[in-house]
Amino acid sequence: MAAHETVIGLTVLLVESKSVIRSSIAASLAEAGFRVLEAESTSDAWAALEARSDIRVLFADLDVSSGADSLEFTRKVHDRWPSVGLVITSGHVRHLRPQDIPGNGCFLPRPLPSDTLLHEVNVAAHQIAA
Repeated sequence: MAAHETVIGLTVLLVESKSVIRSSIAASLAEAGFRVLEAESTSDAWAALEARSDIRVLFADLDVSSGADSLEFTRKVHDRWPSVGLVITSGHVRHLRPQDIPGNGCFLPRPLPSDTLLHEVNVAAHQIAA
């Protein structure tokens, strides 16, 4: 399967505290054929990960303020569920070193075009689906 093909029906867990941004990203992902679970906080996301075995990509905003370091959250997710692909974003952080990102995850500064979002989620999905 080519890296640009969407994995139809694959479940993406979207972690974003701002409802307007979360809704927009969720709509783009759903339009592309992904199933989207939305979480407002890292604690909601962790509960979803523990409750479901079908989550294949975590799309997480580093700016989610839940009392925990969101980058540390993604590290913990990778340690516990290494088969979950990671796409990390931020409207404030402009650059992360590759070694700061767990696994083979990627970092996308916001704002980001929808096609870039979909491409990187597809890449994350194929890393674990291949």
